[in-house]
Amino acid sequence: MVMVKNGKEVRMMVDPAGFAIPRNRVSKYDRLRDREVRRLTKAFAGERLRMEGLMGKVLESIERVKAERGTGVAERGNIQFSSFDNLMRVEVVTRYKIELDDRALDAKRMMVDYVTKGLDDVKDAQHRQAVLALITDTFTPTRGGCLRANMVVRLLNYKIMAKEWQSACAVLREAMETYRSKSYVNVSTRESHQDDWSTIRLDLADCWPAGFVVS
Repeated sequence: MVMVKNGKEVRMMVDPAGFAIPRNRVSKYDRLRDREVRRLTKAFAGERLRMEGLMGKVLESIERVKAERGTGVAERGNIQFSSFDNLMRVEVVTRYKIELDDRALDAKRMMVDYVTKGLDDVKDAQHRQAVLALITDTFTPTRGGCLRANMVVRLLNYKIMAKEWQSACAVLREAMETYRSKSYVNVSTRESHQDDWSTIRLDLADCWPAGFVVS
């Protein structure tokens, strides 16, 4: 910012209180940090715009492939396709979150009651403990307060056919409401068909130089 004082242009900097301070009265350290923060902020904003442009290209490519291949390409928002030599791969994975109402507590209680009574399907002590651990893990929420969809599906698909267990599963299904969460794009490569896939990570933390430490 430039202001005119006594007929001369004076470069100014605005402090946190909103006051304009002549730049030559600001310490070298404060001028340096201001300049670097502004430079990095501009760089990050530019990268964000480029990433948004890349995401647009990804979605356009996916729609072209889906249109050419026809129906049945994706299942619940998931899609995977590879290069002709199968050495490069693009995947879109959609995550879902499950929210439950109060009936979920009834379902958990019914399951625990059935297992702890040691009925025919779970007489073996180790088996019983494994099922109890599965129930506990399934009903332990994530940091976001939701249950993990894969754990709920695993519990519901557990091979116990007893009427009491199936009744509990029915209550749990009624308590469930599934929401589409986030979609992720994974691009992977491999050197040969015998090698494992390696994901190309667009993650600044993953680009941190080895051995570099901020003291």
